This record gives sequence, structure tokens and C-alpha cells, in this order.
Amino acid sequence: MEQRPNTNRHLTLLGAAHSFNHSLFVIAPPLLALIMSDLGVSKFTISTVATVASFVYGLGALAGGPLGDRIGESRTIILSLAFSGLSTFIMILAGATTSIYVYALALILMAIWASLYHPTANSLISKTFQGKVAESMGLHGVGGTLGVVLTPTIAYTIGVTLGWSYSFVAFGLLCIILAFVFAKEFGKDDRTSNAHGSIIAAFRMRELWTLLTFNVAIGLFMKGVELFTPIYLKESRMVDPWWASAAYTLVLAAGVPGQWIGGKASDLIGSKKVLIATMAGICISLISLLFIPSYTIGIGLFIILYGVAFYAHQPALNSLTGFLSPKKQRGAVYGIFFFTSFGIGSLSQVMAGYLADAYSLDASFYLLTVFALIALLLSFKLPDKREDR
Repeated sequence: MEQRPNTNRHLTLLGAAHSFNHSLFVIAPPLLALIMSDLGVSKFTISTVATVASFVYGLGALAGGPLGDRIGESRTIILSLAFSGLSTFIMILAGATTSIYVYALALILMAIWASLYHPTANSLISKTFQGKVAESMGLHGVGGTLGVVLTPTIAYTIGVTLGWSYSFVAFGLLCIILAFVFAKEFGKDDRTSNAHGSIIAAFRMRELWTLLTFNVAIGLFMKGVELFTPIYLKESRMVDPWWASAAYTLVLAAGVPGQWIGGKASDLIGSKKVLIATMAGICISLISLLFIPSYTIGIGLFIILYGVAFYAHQPALNSLTGFLSPKKQRGAVYGIFFFTSFGIGSLSQVMAGYLADAYSLDASFYLLTVFALIALLLSFKLPDKREDR
């Protein structure tokens, strides 16, 4: 992929696409109690559906990277935005029939189309913004996080006013509109590569296996925290439902500077050091939430530390992954990494849901903290490679 003109505008559009892609999956958590009540299901059931959808979201990334190589990155992103947006309209039928099966179908279809985005966008950025890959990854993340930061609060407000299904539709419409903008902006200058990535060949890169194992550990705490934080604050920490949804909005808000800091720091001191520091911050944040007697202090530390540290790790990890993989395999490699994080990592949702029903939500967060500690230990074993200038 050669350097393109108007890269700042393109990065802005990618940030918006990144935002809407993630928005689709942070709508449900603040509305979880309402959705479960309406559909008449338990935490275990709703977490099982979320796990399947998240697994599909990760699995589809194995196709997204190579597809971007074959038909062009921007065409793949347009398909992802348009059809994931259209899939949200099935949620209206799910709300009308109060059927968990229709809800699951809508969520899975959203996940299938949305899964094409991340490996495609990361591969595009790593090829286009050479010389400042980590910073560009960070700015891409900032754009995504800035847009998604208000999603839990907006989704909750729409959900309690019009019905939870309309929260999904509102963000689906935004995805469809942006797909048209992408088609107008990128449609004429999309290019494909003659070197197509192979998933099998990417798996043979032994130097990536430590990074891959580390990525699995991140996914195993990330997906559980994402799904259960609002309801955990509501039921275990007696936080008002609106404030519980707003709390996760604040986590996302803390991630805005986190993305920029992580990208900048990775270019300056290397991705490995940033990843060690961010994993330590995540562990401290979860321990604070669980064990500090004052709930206000514990929740406050969790919001700031988890938000900054979790989102700061993303540009560091994405850039390090790019540095360790050849261009012809990069789309496939990013697909594998997204699958292991969001696909395999989704298993934490069903495990956390089972523990929540069988014991308590505190037990769920103990498990998630263990996964975070494992990620911290693995971060010390990561390769230390920087971009060739």
C-alpha cells in the first residue's frame, strides 16, 4: 500500500469507523438488566449469547485481513460498516418478539460484518503511516474512543425512553451513513496488493507466539470487564443504574488520552516497556475495585487506571505486531491477533456469567483479575522491537 494523499482526513474517517464498530458492542452492557428482564433470561444465558457473538467477531477477523489484501482495504471497511449497520434492524424484531433467539441472531450478524474492520484498518495504517506507526495507531484509537465514549450513556437514555432495540438501530444508522461517506472518499483510489496473506503461513511465525499468548490473556479479562462492569457496579457496589452506565463512559473517556499516550510513548521508549506498564496499571485498577473498602475511591481508581492503561496498550501492541510481521502477511497476522483477543477472549464472558449466577459478581471479577495478572507476567517475555526509521 503506497502513501496516499489526504492521510489526515483518511485517519479521521478511520477513527470514526473505529468508533462506530466498537459502539455496536458497548450498547448492551448498560442495558443488560433491561434486556434480560424483557427477554426473560439469566446472566449465564445472556453472557453465553454475548460469548458466541464475540467469538464470531474475533473469528471473522481471520477472513477480514486477507479479504482486505484481495479486494482492497477501503472496500472491505465499507462492507463492514454497511452490513453491520443493517443487521441492527433485526433488534426491532427481537424487542417485539422478546425472543432470545432473535436477539442472538441479530448480535451474531452484527458481529460477522463488524469483524472485518480491525485487521483491515490496522494493516492499512501500518503500511500507510510509516515512520509514525505507533502514533498513528494511537490517533486511530483516539478517534475510536472519542466517538464511543458517550455510547453507554446515549444507549441507556435511548433504551429507557424508546426501548433497548432502538439503541442498536440508532448506532446502526450511523454505520450506514459512514459507509456512504467512505465510498465517496475512498472508492476511486482503493488499491489491492499482489501479495496475499495466508493464515497458515502467519501461524508459522514462531517469533509471534509469545505475543499471541499475551494477546489471549488480554482478551480473557477484557471481554468480561466490558460486559459486566455496569451491572457489577449496580448490583455489587450499589451504584445507581444511570451512574453505572456513566461510569463505563468515564472509563472510555480516560482511554482517549490513554490511546495518544500509548502511541507516543511506544515510539519514544518502545512498545514492550509500554505494555509492561499498562498491564501493571490494569492489575492495580482491578485490585482497587475489588479490595479498597471505600467503594467511591475503589471505583474512581478503577475508572482512571483501567481506562488509561487498557487503551494505552492498544497502539503499543498493534505497532509491535506490525513490526514483527512482513507486509505480505500483515493482514493475516492482524486477523489472527484480533481473533485470539476477541474470539478466544470471549470465553471469559460465559465463565464470568456462570460464576455470577453460581456465586457472585465479585467471584467473576476475581477471575478476570487473575487473567490480568497472567498478562502482566507474560509482558516481561515479549520481544523488544522498534520501527525501522
